[in-house]
Amino acid sequence: MSTRYLSGVRNITPLRSQSSYLDDYALVMGLVGPNFIEPSFANIKPCKGGRVEGVVHEITERDMARVIASEGENYEVIEAPIRFAGETVLAQTLRCKNEVNDDLPTSRRYMRILLKAARQNNLSAGYIEALQRKKTVYYPILSEIFAIRVYLWVKRRAKKQRV
Repeated sequence: MSTRYLSGVRNITPLRSQSSYLDDYALVMGLVGPNFIEPSFANIKPCKGGRVEGVVHEITERDMARVIASEGENYEVIEAPIRFAGETVLAQTLRCKNEVNDDLPTSRRYMRILLKAARQNNLSAGYIEALQRKKTVYYPILSEIFAIRVYLWVKRRAKKQRV
């Protein structure tokens, strides 16, 4: 999750953030979305030799509980070793339990969010290119209307989860 999204939408300010990676996992657009406009979202799956790049945030336990609550009951918390602040540490991340192992198309809106965060956090060129190769869908007018609805839904859900 990008730092801007975490603070701007989820109202959580990380203590520290940095780019990192998770080995032996792959990013898949395998979390089935609510409809044809938002057909899928990112998830991770075990994959020997794979690598998922992203941003690691150090947050309080209270804030982690808020993130978990705002994402919903379909997620499990997993722990995995990553490099953070010059050392190997066990990090927690969320992984959806109800997944599809194959890449599904995702919305152009959602992919733009992922690509913007990848560029802002200096993820590798190869990783960004792999994201760009994933299939996306776009429906004029419907996609714009639904994007506003998704933003408001997430913002409202994050607000409800304040502890």
